[in-house]
Amino acid sequence: MAKAAAKIWMNAHIRTMDAALSEAQALAADSEGKLIAVGSDADILALRGAGTEVFDMGGAHIVPGLLDTHVHFRMYGESLLKLKIRDLSKEDILASVREAAARIPAGKWIVGGMGWNNEVWEDPSYPTLAELDEAAPDNPVLLPRMDGHLIWANSLAYRAAGVSDDTPDPEGGEFMKTPDGKLQGCASNAAAKTVRAAIPAPTAEERREAMFAAQAQILAYGVTGVSDMGCDPVDLEDIDSLYEDGLGKLRFCGTLARCLNPKDPEENRAYLDRLPILGKHGDHYTVRCTKILSDGAVGAQSAALKEDYSDRPGHKGTLMYTPDELYHMVRNAAERGLQVSTHSIGDAAIDEILDAYEKVLSEIPNPDHRWRVEHFQTVTNDSPDRAARLGVIPSMQPMHAPNSATMALRRLGEKRIHGAYAPGLVLKSTGMVAFGSDAPVSAPAPLSGIHAAVTRTNDSLFPEGGFCMENAVSPMDALKGYTIWAARAVFADDVRGSLEPGKYADFTVLDRDIIETAETAPHDILKIKVLKTVIGGKAEYEA
Repeated sequence: MAKAAAKIWMNAHIRTMDAALSEAQALAADSEGKLIAVGSDADILALRGAGTEVFDMGGAHIVPGLLDTHVHFRMYGESLLKLKIRDLSKEDILASVREAAARIPAGKWIVGGMGWNNEVWEDPSYPTLAELDEAAPDNPVLLPRMDGHLIWANSLAYRAAGVSDDTPDPEGGEFMKTPDGKLQGCASNAAAKTVRAAIPAPTAEERREAMFAAQAQILAYGVTGVSDMGCDPVDLEDIDSLYEDGLGKLRFCGTLARCLNPKDPEENRAYLDRLPILGKHGDHYTVRCTKILSDGAVGAQSAALKEDYSDRPGHKGTLMYTPDELYHMVRNAAERGLQVSTHSIGDAAIDEILDAYEKVLSEIPNPDHRWRVEHFQTVTNDSPDRAARLGVIPSMQPMHAPNSATMALRRLGEKRIHGAYAPGLVLKSTGMVAFGSDAPVSAPAPLSGIHAAVTRTNDSLFPEGGFCMENAVSPMDALKGYTIWAARAVFADDVRGSLEPGKYADFTVLDRDIIETAETAPHDILKIKVLKTVIGGKAEYEA
């Protein structure tokens, strides 16, 4: 006799995302939160027992729990709590800084959330030191750009960091200067990190508040699991404690950053010896991945390109490591059996990390390594084919394309733009792409991401007609990028990513069918509402 179900969800339209892309009406789960059957209402209701909870879904639409393969969890939470500057005009940002300076004590830092975007300003030039000095003459101010690789700071912030006009650029970063050699106000990558280091560290209470804020909003977007692509040991221990206290809800995959190189922080390298951590807290907490930052961002002119930036002759961006350093870092991870994810945006950076991956895999073969390239953002050659041959998974963020359209055209020019921010192009070679948001760079909202992947426009329907539409993906492939392909990118496709017996009852309930909507009225994807976010059979969010 078939085992009675602990919970049944019936009267639904279900896209299982199994290999056959089957559809169903009902789900049944056991007391451990795993599915025991998927099928018709009649078949599933036959599993009802005396204690079975039955949920009539009222014809709602169910997809496997949506996954975000690239977030910065605590940073996203902090951005929700800091000065809100995202996509505001420069004048409105300066007004917000003035207001903050008027209500807080002199000397207290003013820090913005992600992030200003000069591409939406009337004058897209980089903002200046003098503008922030006028807005907050008595407070150090640091405002990150939307990509996280460039900051805008005032004189007091630079002074607090010990940076002057004569301070040399650190390896892997730039203090931007005016033509007469003065600090301009913006700094990229390692230089930005120098200034950030002067901000007082958040307290444990502040860190936990940020995590709660992030978790609540991510659940509301219908997300059941995230990959945090830039943790340090403090982040990992904070999140571990959240689950230890029974307060963590999302399925969390952590990625330890800055841990593979002898130059990296000692505490990060020490934590590396604790990995992998697999399936802790009821399979809610895993840390098996390491991250390398190989270049910067196109918006900050720090992504490493093979040819000059179109709007900055003589400048090709910044490679963070030599080929030999990259090789030893990747080999360090491979010897420990760990996954490697590498931030590589420029074509030079992508080629460099694929070279390192290929060399290490020839020495330490691993047919199921699932190493990743994060962003895979500028394609000018056969790098997607190389990634496919090596079994490398591209991890891309659909929202970056429309949000960066005008900037990318200016930075990369007409020829390269058709290979930039191009999941459709990459997918043709690799056969799969894992999707995410890079939150707080973009909101961790898979519905917005699916809309962007299909229409190549953002939530404001910009740019009109879509950005290089040849690089769009089909609605079904967009959904796969946030479900089964995303699960594969974190070694979880055996228990997540589709709705099948033996997998977790992790699913997202929507008020309409996402595929039909995308095929008939694609911009209406933005009107779809998340009704419930269910993890292990428990509704962790309800509208």
